[in-house]
Amino acid sequence: MNDPKHTNPGDVSSLDTGGMPEGPDAASAAARQEAAARAEPDAGAYVHVFPKPLEWGERTYEKLTFQWDSLTGRDHLEIENELLRRGLTLVVPEYTGDYLCGMAARAALELRSADPPQRVMLLKALPLRDFTRICKSARSFLLRGEPLPKTAGSGSESKP
Repeated sequence: MNDPKHTNPGDVSSLDTGGMPEGPDAASAAARQEAAARAEPDAGAYVHVFPKPLEWGERTYEKLTFQWDSLTGRDHLEIENELLRRGLTLVVPEYTGDYLCGMAARAALELRSADPPQRVMLLKALPLRDFTRICKSARSFLLRGEPLPKTAGSGSESKP
């Protein structure tokens, strides 16, 4: 089994990377996050440069390139099915840390030669700051999508 030489104490396997906003202001907090993501340039890729090179197995990584726009509906369904097999229910992908990690594992160009479980293990073992920046990039990519149209009678229309 591969172990990175850069690890943080504790298990990040259940890390919630910012998660779904909670409480009475949850809807407005989510709307603010979505608006902030839409204000960013719509980049289909993200390059994460490590402050110190990451050693994993036989390789050293100075950066990871995530090609978000290469992902497909098949990737979404496979990530969702993997989470279901682990007993996790996917409610809102944009706010589910395990989903964002699975998305990053599939989009990382430098990791494509490794099998998917190994990719996820590497990402979950990253230092917290690196992990959260990568997941936030994945979340921003998803949130930059066009909003669903508001339809009368569905409860989604604006109220004066």
